[in-house]
Amino acid sequence: MDDLLRRVYQAFSLGPLTPDQHDLYVDLDAVRGNADVVRRLEKKIGLSAEPTCQVLSGHRGSGKSTELRRLQRSLESGAGGADRYHVVLCEADEDIDRNDVDFPDVLVAIIRQMAHDLKIRAGISLKPSYFKERVERLKKLLGTEVSFDSLELDAGLLKISGTMKGSPDARAEMRKLFEPDTTNWLYAANDAIGQAVQELLKKGYAGLVILVDDLDKMILRPHDSAGCSTTEYLFVHRSGQLTAFKCHVLYVMPLWLAYSYQEQTIKNTYGGNVPVIPMTKIAIPPRANKPHKPGVEKFRQIIAQRLRSAGATMTDVFESAQVCDDVIRLSAGQPTALMTMMREALVAHGAPINAASLERVRLEGRREFARQLREEHFPILSEVRQTGQVKRTQANEALFRELLDSRAILQYVNDNEWYGVNPLLTDLLPQPRPRRRK
Repeated sequence: MDDLLRRVYQAFSLGPLTPDQHDLYVDLDAVRGNADVVRRLEKKIGLSAEPTCQVLSGHRGSGKSTELRRLQRSLESGAGGADRYHVVLCEADEDIDRNDVDFPDVLVAIIRQMAHDLKIRAGISLKPSYFKERVERLKKLLGTEVSFDSLELDAGLLKISGTMKGSPDARAEMRKLFEPDTTNWLYAANDAIGQAVQELLKKGYAGLVILVDDLDKMILRPHDSAGCSTTEYLFVHRSGQLTAFKCHVLYVMPLWLAYSYQEQTIKNTYGGNVPVIPMTKIAIPPRANKPHKPGVEKFRQIIAQRLRSAGATMTDVFESAQVCDDVIRLSAGQPTALMTMMREALVAHGAPINAASLERVRLEGRREFARQLREEHFPILSEVRQTGQVKRTQANEALFRELLDSRAILQYVNDNEWYGVNPLLTDLLPQPRPRRRK
């Protein structure tokens, strides 16, 4: 039983599905609102005569990283006679401290990971070229000499990205040197991208696409001097730089920013409406609050396929079908939350998962939200629970962003757009008064 428990626990990995795990993929588009996000993103790249810069959004845990990998696989396959692209999946967390992100960090992360990916997967080694002169200005801050004469581009930038991520003081000093020289850093970056595109064309590719994941995980905090959050500063105030790379680029953006008062600016900057990976609809909107059977069934498929990969059955892992459905209800249609809850329930009391296991998961989740919420959050939560909507005002905008960022409220786009309260915190809200009969 210990071996079975281990296999099941590992089957519910929190990470995005890799290309060799395609058998675990369940298409949720029909219960997410038929957004067909991957096809739309791919079409914009394939139809454009110029490099595109797009953004993708959605709640953390909604499956964005898995959909990015689907987009990568589709663009690289050239299926149906479409152009083949070389696609670099840049995981920003590898090079960037999510507590403190600015454009210089993003540039270094993109070019370093691009150079490394091209060397490993395409056999293309990029030369530093114009980066040599730029790095001369940073050498004193790097602690050791970095000579691009003997290093390839990815190895040379690795020292820079490591120093910027690991030392806040060094990061601040590097940014001071970077800012007056931003145009030249972008020129150096686009020189490297130009080298890459030329070599890829020789190999039969139509071009280069860079997908930048993890920027939606930036910590929501005020910018030191811009009078806005650090996230808004990066995507709005630094958009001129983010959109300046001479290849197709896509960034993952926090959901609250995509739906903020900057929505029109973002739409105009990043090529149109922001595609969103929404939550899976597993419940009917307030006031009904009944299960949405198609969504529940899709999540049952996710669970069944993970169990099958571990050599387990539903009866091995769940005390009853009702317990399985209760896990799905608590997940609120969040794929990553489903994986987390399955793991936590298995840790709580082993298998089969029972009501006591779920109560432990629910209690821990409620405590986490109780530590985050403030009194001024509760009117918004109560409004969402009763109506499925939020009347946004200048006074409650910041509170709304916090609740959306923490996933205390969740956004759904099936039929009309609506919001739901995370079921883990409903016990914290005052019970609504019953309506009087007329």
